[in-house]
Amino acid sequence: MSIIKTIQFNIKGLHCPHCPAKIEKAIIKMNGVYHIHVDYDNQSGELIFNDEISSLSDIANRIEKMGFTFLDPKES
Repeated sequence: MSIIKTIQFNIKGLHCPHCPAKIEKAIIKMNGVYHIHVDYDNQSGELIFNDEISSLSDIANRIEKMGFTFLDPKES
């Protein structure tokens, strides 16, 4: 049984309008990630993924390794 989750999150470290595209490009390549949108103006984002394929922890770690801070994930 697949577990599809939609998560809203905040993010710190977006220094320019190109940062969200960098994150989106890297994360969408992960297996089980179906959608990611990062909003520069609000310093937030939305993520849709299969938790059995890529865990939220794996995704957050990838974002953190890129130099950003992944904050306050909330399932919607």
